[in-house]
Amino acid sequence: MSRISSQLAGTLGLFRLGLRSGWLGVAGTILLVAGLITAVAISIDSLFSNLAERQQYEATLGESPASQAFNGRGYGLDTIGGITAYEVGFLGQLLFPLLAVHLALRHTRREEEAGRTELVTATRVGRLGPLAAGLLIVLFTVTAIGILTFAGTASVGLPLAGAGWYSVGTAALMLFFASLGLVLGQVAQSARTGYLAGLAAVTAAFLIRALIDGSGWDAVWASPLGWFAEFRPFGEPQVWPLAAFLVSAVVLVAGAGAIAVRRDLGAGILATPAGPERGRASLGTAMGLSWRLNRTAILAWSVTAILWGGVFGILTQEMAELVEADPTVLEALGVDSGSDVVTSLAVVVICLAATATAVQGMGRLISEESSGRLGTVLATRISRKRLWLGWWAVVGASAVAVQLLGCMALGLVSWAVLSESAAFSTAMEVGFGYAVPVVFVAAMAALLRSIGSRWSVLGWLLVGWIATVGFLAETLQLPEWARGISPLHLVGQLPQDELNVAAVLSLAAAGGALLVLSVGLMSRRDLAAG
Repeated sequence: MSRISSQLAGTLGLFRLGLRSGWLGVAGTILLVAGLITAVAISIDSLFSNLAERQQYEATLGESPASQAFNGRGYGLDTIGGITAYEVGFLGQLLFPLLAVHLALRHTRREEEAGRTELVTATRVGRLGPLAAGLLIVLFTVTAIGILTFAGTASVGLPLAGAGWYSVGTAALMLFFASLGLVLGQVAQSARTGYLAGLAAVTAAFLIRALIDGSGWDAVWASPLGWFAEFRPFGEPQVWPLAAFLVSAVVLVAGAGAIAVRRDLGAGILATPAGPERGRASLGTAMGLSWRLNRTAILAWSVTAILWGGVFGILTQEMAELVEADPTVLEALGVDSGSDVVTSLAVVVICLAATATAVQGMGRLISEESSGRLGTVLATRISRKRLWLGWWAVVGASAVAVQLLGCMALGLVSWAVLSESAAFSTAMEVGFGYAVPVVFVAAMAALLRSIGSRWSVLGWLLVGWIATVGFLAETLQLPEWARGISPLHLVGQLPQDELNVAAVLSLAAAGGALLVLSVGLMSRRDLAAG
């Protein structure tokens, strides 16, 4: 017992320090999750106050394979609470786990990578103290999320029992993925690797669940995201998903602890491989350096977009069959064909992968600048302007490539499933139609990065808003000006709408202006280090 106590020494102090230094991220996570769920509940209460409307929703969107693929299986869809849980489904199953993984890595591996863990462990802090403090921050955050979610949904008028079950389910979901993040923080040698591994895990869990639910297979146990819907908070609640989440979280935390006591400080199971003795000549160019430092993330987002497009291309056949059986679904969804439903929803996510590529690529300059490496590069014959434009060119081109690759995968699989070449051409037309908005986001990310590192987070907020408008605009009853903040919305909801050429030209001009402004700002300000 004394040995365990010594290993955990200093945990409470580190917990308080972590909350003090990272309170903004913790508070933001709590308010974002609880606020999103409450906002959806308020909107659903006003949209579907009539029982007949809720029954129509259950008979159309609730039975749609595409909707089930995106949102998960719905239960109690003739109630306000059931529709709320269903509408939160897509963003909840991607955003909540990613936030949880980020929270865990932020308070473990990132602290260690920055050297702060080494400083505190030089005092009376046990070997497991940093990990235990990270776990306490996670528990504090998910508990607060559960309490605020319950308070928000109950205040809307949802049944207390259902609100309680849903709040517990949300907290359990995030605890599971945060526990996975704690493991990744011990396995990966860098926070960047941990984030990419977490993204891969969440994407795989979502796509497996989407394929199972979209195809109607009886295998909800195969993905932890499938467990989430099986809480059935507004139907007939089940206990087994809660037990599955808690047991899995305990196992993951135990695994993280076992790794932590055996590895060296700063090391990880997935060590960064040593590079070649001599660098390539291309590394002496701005574009070559940008590609070398961003290629892992670019390839990860490319694989994500391709897998996403391929999996949802498989669902086009299910949608076509549903439309033949019940044409009223087309009217409810506002599209002309079943394949358009999948294309419209899938391409938005592919665009999210593309814009995330742009924001993350420009954000990589933050670590390069703060470490002084950027200053070293600029001490050579490479000017700031040359470096900036070369870096942005690689990031912008990669973002467009991620989008087109994802749309190509979607179109090819849809073509193979439906035996209709029009499905491929539609997917590619939508991909090219959204190319300029993606480049605009890359230009906006460049401008924010040129102002300073703290402003870069706004780029991620823009990506999040694109997702919100793409999937929850109608549910949240967002005004037109709010929807217009999303560059994708400005050019039209493709393929349902005609491409707004004037908006495309305006975004192209605005993106060029933002890029020019970013060059000017970057050329004039001091570097953070180096």
